[in-house]
Amino acid sequence: MTSSLLTSKITNASISGESDRAVWQRLAPFFLVMLAAAVMFFANLGAHPLFNPDESLYAEPAREMLDTGEYITTLLNYAVRFTKPPLVIWAMALSYNIFGVCEFAARFFEAACGLALIGCTYFFVEKYASRTAAFIAAFSLLTAPLFVGTAREAITDMPLSLFIAGALMAFFHGFQEKSGRFRWLGYALVGLAVMTKGPVGLVLPLGIIFCFHLWRGELTTAWRYYKPVGGLALVAAISLPWFCTEIYLTKGAYYQEFLVRENFQRFTSVVDHKGAWWYHIAAVAGGYFPWTVFAPQALLAALRPGLSFRADQSSGSQAADQSRFIFFCALSFVIVLSFFSISISKLLPYTLPGFPFLAALVGVYLGNALARTTPGAAPTRIAVPLALLAAATGLALYLVPHLIVRLREMPPELPTVIHQALVRLLVAALAALGALVFKRPRLGLTVFAAAVFVSFLTSGSKALEILSAEWEGPVPAFAKFAALSGDPIVVWHMRKPSITFYAGRKVLIPADATQLDETMKGLPRAYVIAKVADLPALAHLPDCRLLVKQGRFALLRRQADTSP
Repeated sequence: MTSSLLTSKITNASISGESDRAVWQRLAPFFLVMLAAAVMFFANLGAHPLFNPDESLYAEPAREMLDTGEYITTLLNYAVRFTKPPLVIWAMALSYNIFGVCEFAARFFEAACGLALIGCTYFFVEKYASRTAAFIAAFSLLTAPLFVGTAREAITDMPLSLFIAGALMAFFHGFQEKSGRFRWLGYALVGLAVMTKGPVGLVLPLGIIFCFHLWRGELTTAWRYYKPVGGLALVAAISLPWFCTEIYLTKGAYYQEFLVRENFQRFTSVVDHKGAWWYHIAAVAGGYFPWTVFAPQALLAALRPGLSFRADQSSGSQAADQSRFIFFCALSFVIVLSFFSISISKLLPYTLPGFPFLAALVGVYLGNALARTTPGAAPTRIAVPLALLAAATGLALYLVPHLIVRLREMPPELPTVIHQALVRLLVAALAALGALVFKRPRLGLTVFAAAVFVSFLTSGSKALEILSAEWEGPVPAFAKFAALSGDPIVVWHMRKPSITFYAGRKVLIPADATQLDETMKGLPRAYVIAKVADLPALAHLPDCRLLVKQGRFALLRRQADTSP
């Protein structure tokens, strides 16, 4: 979708006789945003091991796909795994073929999807609001912690967000322009969303489109445009062949385990990941921070009837289109947030498909504040949230040291990184406020955005390094070392699918102490990877000695004396 819009813009500019220099001046903000996003998403992407269990639950099945040649049914530790459809795993396997089996390859597709979604958001907001709003919206996304963190993880949520949000953007734009090309693009993206995470990829975008046109009182016109029978046929053509094949090959087990348990039961009852009703409100507030300080005003502004926004480009949309656009973004975000808040099972990245629309509202709100500001005035709609942010950050600097000491197993280096990040954020907010005092609102927002970007690159990278060392530590090295011998590898009392990834072969995972004892009886030689805290529970194992312990983890060696 991004490349299609970019090509269309360049072509339209050429037809209108606009000079090449003017075209590239118009596109310069887009390329700047995309460069910043590429740095944020791809810099040191493979520098730390896979995080367990989430990343390994997809990276390892992709490796086993190549190892076994089984491309229909996904495997984990060489056993059938009934969870998500295989689109992301297929993409990871393709990345392994290109880059080799490594962490960078496992995360490449997700980072690329994050980059594409930034581009889609920019062009979508620019089309219906302004270039300033588009720049702010896209830049706020690429510095939002949850968005960046998810784009750098080997999981399904960023591809799903691209397909759902991209489908919604394509549907809206296609309906506005009466473009059949964007209609079919929207349905194709829905099909890819279904192949990424199942029915939610169909229900959520089509539900939002239905609610939007119902509210606008234009269902009859929408029915004629969307051609739902043909659209659903396209979605089915993309997704049903694999689903039907998998259900047939597993004799119906996949239907029960994925479609029933992973979707219906997870939404309506506690399967896992239970959260309170306010869970996703807090997740959005923290995941979109620090730009969430502008979100309440942006949402309230979007609800004002007849609200229109001033565009800063000659090809900007009319006020009526802008009003529809703002309402569509607000409705999309609210429905995504409500949908996953109603669900019993909750995880942090679930609401990511709504982030581009929240970013659009914030971008338009701030762009409107800048456009409506009289020369020489400082917009209070920008100054007040920044002042609140500075005050909250100052309070956090005082409270965090007292709160951190109460946390158990806190990596000793992490408080310093948190303190440095808070100091940088406080300086950024104060510097932006200083620019506003001197009646330079654009400079203030620019300084704030740049400071947040730099702080995220430095503090975020350091925090990842610390957490990786704490949570994963020497586990990859233990797995690779044990795999050299050819002896069995036993993983005790840990959910670490990455051990199979780094060992490159199946490992033994006893379910309880009784099964551990039975397993070890039949293994004259074996390696055991366990937590240091669990070493006392392994002390009774005969002929088992500790080779090394590092951080939270230990590697043991069993070598029984089998001589007569």
